[in-house]
Amino acid sequence: MVGNQSSPFINQIHLQRLKQLCEHYELHQTTKIDIPTLSEQLNCSDRNIAKLVKTLANIGWLSWQPGRGRGNKSEITLHTSFESALMLLLEQHCHKGQLSEASRYAESFGFSKTFRKRLPHWLSVAQENLKAKNSLITLVPYTVPNMHPLWSYRAASRLYIDAMYDTLLKYDRETKSIRPHIAHYYEFRDNELWLRLRSDVLFHNGEKLTAEHVATCLTDRMTKPHTYQNLYRHILNVRTEGAWVILTMTHKQPLILHILADNNASIYRETSERTIPYGTGPFMLESHNKHQWVLAKFPDYFSYGGFIDKAEFWTSDTSETKIQGHIVHHGYSSNGFIACDQVPLQTGCDIIAFPNSEQSLSMDEKAWIFHHAREFCHQVTNKILPVANSVVGYHQHQDVYLYHHKMKQPTQVIRVLAAHSNKYRIQLLKYLESKGATFEICSDDETEHTKFDMTVGGYVFSDDDMFGYFKWLICSSVFKYCLSPQQQEAFINIVDKLLLTSDSEMNYLNQLHRCEDWLIQHGIFFPLWRDSLSYNFDKSLQGADTDSAGTVSLRKLWFED
Repeated sequence: MVGNQSSPFINQIHLQRLKQLCEHYELHQTTKIDIPTLSEQLNCSDRNIAKLVKTLANIGWLSWQPGRGRGNKSEITLHTSFESALMLLLEQHCHKGQLSEASRYAESFGFSKTFRKRLPHWLSVAQENLKAKNSLITLVPYTVPNMHPLWSYRAASRLYIDAMYDTLLKYDRETKSIRPHIAHYYEFRDNELWLRLRSDVLFHNGEKLTAEHVATCLTDRMTKPHTYQNLYRHILNVRTEGAWVILTMTHKQPLILHILADNNASIYRETSERTIPYGTGPFMLESHNKHQWVLAKFPDYFSYGGFIDKAEFWTSDTSETKIQGHIVHHGYSSNGFIACDQVPLQTGCDIIAFPNSEQSLSMDEKAWIFHHAREFCHQVTNKILPVANSVVGYHQHQDVYLYHHKMKQPTQVIRVLAAHSNKYRIQLLKYLESKGATFEICSDDETEHTKFDMTVGGYVFSDDDMFGYFKWLICSSVFKYCLSPQQQEAFINIVDKLLLTSDSEMNYLNQLHRCEDWLIQHGIFFPLWRDSLSYNFDKSLQGADTDSAGTVSLRKLWFED
């Protein structure tokens, strides 16, 4: 039995028996005990006791001296605690690169939280073993993100949506143009967009992609309420003809190509057997729970896939300095942690916004907040967190002014939604309080925005500046919660008219700044600072370039020999 310690089942029994013994005996104290009592304590038959304690003694957890002769008691001495033995076993599994096995042990004994805390310190040895297996280990500061393309909208989901799913078209960041992807050909015919699908694309469950699957995804985006539904308002219907998917629109709209190339327009296959749909991307979801999820290379990917065979992601406290992983994602620099690799966001920023409600702050009060908040930004920001003059980096050269010359210090308690508060957001609110404001702060991100007078949050964008700007203007929480229904209708009409009158994408990008400035002048929102992301990348890892939102692509990573 001792020679079979590699068996997970046997090891789990050993640990359970040690746990029971530790409940009855003190460490390093020799205790006299008779077999019937020990059998009762361990809920084990008298016949198996001698065999069991001999096994535990051979492991080294205890000493056992059997009683000689009738009436003489045996002696037992514990040399290690249950927790120490468990932690040593977990560490050994981690050093071998068997992280999932270690996690299973920790969970079965209720030590998951302790395991996640110690994991980063155990990975220095594991990294080489995992590298030999072509497996990537990444520590992240969040729990498992939403991996459904229809419902995901947070930055944490971007890496996984990109790895697990494909879009009909792709945006090429080098040429700033749209190219075919799972739709290998497309053309406009009057007010219709015709897309012809590749014939060699499979979902991760082995099912072949069809035009009907694509039509279902597009129809869901047109009809189901979701964050980006406004993007699909010009599509009247979707139909199929063989391998063709045909979109009938209110008018010919070249911007539809950018919409279909966006990460959130990825194609998926929902089934009743799982909540996370199947994708067609180079990586498939192998397993997941709240604090650990694993992606594995999809062997039947139609194009060149990823170079990594497996990628494990673990929730961890990445604010500590001495932690190990091929990638350690520390989160945003505004949380106060500065790592080896600082990735400045090229676009997107933190903002203050004012939800539309009957008790909305007056324009004079908003002007007061604007003045002191921008004053704070210029005092504390630096090259890692520069002042933002626009939500997109392209317009950073534009200065920000509020053409409202009356200011009034708010006298009422201001209800603030400050979800995912970081060091600088907290300092900003304290600075405004030092100037005379009074806040009641809530950090529950699921709370209805219109219950608050002010929100503090942040946005990031894709590499496609023009489309990201357009998408933010008509899909963000600023549009949804800070404009009245009448303002929303008028605002969308302006955005659409500017598109029709612009002679190029660059011209449209410039024109959209007028819409952002309109929001600022009407006291809807204003920008604060542009953040950075903090990473530590292992030196053997190549291809760890980030996009403008600071996201690494799993498709491009590989280990250098």
